[in-house]
Amino acid sequence: MRRLLLSGLTAVFLAATPVLASAQTIERTGPADDEVMLRLEVEDWVETKTAKLTVAIDMALQGGEVGDARDQVNGALTGLVDGVEWRTTRFNRQLDPAGLERWQVMAEARVPEAKLGGVHDKAKQASKPGLSIRVAGIDFTPTLAETKAVESTLRAEIYEQAKAELDRLNKSFPERGYRLRMIDFQTGNQPMPRPQMMMKSEMASAAAPAMDAGGGEGFSVSRRMVVTATVVLGAVAPQDVSKNEKTKP
Repeated sequence: MRRLLLSGLTAVFLAATPVLASAQTIERTGPADDEVMLRLEVEDWVETKTAKLTVAIDMALQGGEVGDARDQVNGALTGLVDGVEWRTTRFNRQLDPAGLERWQVMAEARVPEAKLGGVHDKAKQASKPGLSIRVAGIDFTPTLAETKAVESTLRAEIYEQAKAELDRLNKSFPERGYRLRMIDFQTGNQPMPRPQMMMKSEMASAAAPAMDAGGGEGFSVSRRMVVTATVVLGAVAPQDVSKNEKTKP
């Protein structure tokens, strides 16, 4: 449930008074602004239905098998989770003292929660002599796009609340003509740390992979996002009429 927290409402009226600086009296050349400063705070939850699945593949290849190695890697990934876009994030290739070519491949994909069931067992079943497949990690951290979408919605709420406050202020002081002078945003959870709950879940999965033989793999973890803004509403302070009359020739 979204909510708005309004705190620290401070009215600062700046009079057009002389300012003392460097032991000299300097008079301001124009009228000062009267300002009202607000601190607005809104919150929401960032949620995701997909997880970043990371897979590690180790291969030992003889000379005649190198040409088919790439197809073997792609086939292993497709067999693990089909219908997703796999991306290779690391690739190491070296020749061992026995004359075998060894490949180490890391790949990852965003996988819907419903497709994560049994991934450890699938990896184990697809492994064979010369080919090792293992799940290196399952991370339910929301994507950057999901995070930015929620942040954008919260910023829009700040704009609406600032506008409503401006309307209330001008209704109370219609002769002043207050306007929006500044909005300074601060997002409280950027970068967002990984929750401890998810880390424990991943460690448990690594220690006992057979537990995922049934349904999904872990739980989606919601992230609380807080966006805070300092809002300044200002109006030009009225000039001192009596002072202006005295300065007339």
